[in-house]
Amino acid sequence: MGTNKLIGKVERFFDMSSKKQEKKHDKLLKIIEKLEQKKEKLQLRLVEEGKSDDTSSTYHELSREMDVIKALILKAKKQDLPDSPG
Repeated sequence: MGTNKLIGKVERFFDMSSKKQEKKHDKLLKIIEKLEQKKEKLQLRLVEEGKSDDTSSTYHELSREMDVIKALILKAKKQDLPDSPG
């Protein structure tokens, strides 16, 4: 799944009322899982691209995408916290 599609899903989830968010909690967990998978793939691509040229535009583009993914994961996990026991 593309980064833009994941971003859209996260943003739509956050736009829902808290009652709807509770109902769709499982979807949030799936989105977080997909974001984590995307992050892992990006890390591998960053390492490979960095080996060849860590000043290239591709490397910097991947790096910015990684920052966006990390921020989304953090935001999604913070949203998940109120539902956690404790």
